Amino acid sequence: MRPEPISPEKREEVIAHMAAGLLQAYRYFREPRQVSPGAHTREPRRNAPKVGRNDPCPCGSGKKYKKCCGGATVN
Repeated sequence: MRPEPISPEKREEVIAHMAAGLLQAYRYFREPRQVSPGAHTREPRRNAPKVGRNDPCPCGSGKKYKKCCGGATVN
């Protein structure tokens, strides 16, 4: 099941191709990071302030958020 051994010349050729491919992959993935370094810092998508667990529920029930809409539901 083992492949045939390769010659030292073929081994050097394969290593050279692997090194060139690795360098190209590094350059490919490095470029987008240098174009926009602040692209990873995003503003939160939330328009309204975050509701805390012990705050009144925004649905208007009068219950705490954790006992109303913030609780885990079992179906």
